[in-house]
Amino acid sequence: MTEMEDRFEEDGTEQEAQDDSGFARVYMVELLYKTKPELSREALYAKMEAYTGHVDVPNDDAENEEDEAEAEDDQADVPGLAVWEAEASDPNNDTLMFFHLNYKVAYEEGEFPAQTCVFRANGETKPEKYEAAMQQAWHWPEARGTVEACRHSVLLTDFCAAGLPYKERLELFQNALRALLEVAPCDALYWSASDKLVEPEQYLGAVAEGQTLYGAMNVRFYNVQGRGTERREFLMDTTGLAALGLPDLQCHFYDMEPGEVASVLGDLGYYLYNRGDVIQDGETIGWTEQQRWRCEHQYALAEPRRYVLDLDPGEPYYAGRQHHDGNR
Repeated sequence: MTEMEDRFEEDGTEQEAQDDSGFARVYMVELLYKTKPELSREALYAKMEAYTGHVDVPNDDAENEEDEAEAEDDQADVPGLAVWEAEASDPNNDTLMFFHLNYKVAYEEGEFPAQTCVFRANGETKPEKYEAAMQQAWHWPEARGTVEACRHSVLLTDFCAAGLPYKERLELFQNALRALLEVAPCDALYWSASDKLVEPEQYLGAVAEGQTLYGAMNVRFYNVQGRGTERREFLMDTTGLAALGLPDLQCHFYDMEPGEVASVLGDLGYYLYNRGDVIQDGETIGWTEQQRWRCEHQYALAEPRRYVLDLDPGEPYYAGRQHHDGNR
């Protein structure tokens, strides 16, 4: 058993407090800035309409108690809206909320539009918060220097959107992010669900070219130490898919080229995104007769706690332990 496996077996208390699947009830991206950004409500509203379709915003023009009471009555029949009503009427609060009428979520009481919310983070950003993401930013060598120079941040979250089909949810979120980036361009993007830092222009270009998961999925690489062997032992995994309701991927292996494994994980991540969680325990994936990797759903070896599809490349390369019984 590896040190990572030991850590996860011992940390049962923290695991129980989390959603074992890794699913994100609220999805979030943080926009990091070197200088304090200016947010225009009117410009952002126009961009939101352009990229997400018809939107509505909370009424912040109530002149008296009668108006506010009427608004509360209107909101009482709509699940989740009352969470924001106090802030919506506060002129000193720069939180911007949008109700996306083209993205409806079904509740027992009826359909309700998904929301996105834009607000400034409290206080200055702390670079150490992003240390793990900076260590894995192989795709962006300048990430550390850029993030360490940032002192301000704006958060974009969704709300009441977890019930959307995962592709619609990510589509809505990415379109809202596009709108926000055009109104208030930032220096770095931090995707909380994938623990990934990306350069904003690279992100926009990648998504425009069809790389839907450029920010939403991260491929991580770990050099595993302490096993008392001369062999090169590594762990590679993805983060971000579980947040959408899919399994992430992992491969714990000896002596293979990390670039080859990263390519398999990246391609398979897009396959799962396009097709869903369709690979069954015990099935194999591969592109040649020699490359047949056995798949099994497990808990992740590396944090955060979540479901993954573990990949066994076979002897003599596999360094993990599949259960062969279909149980997580």
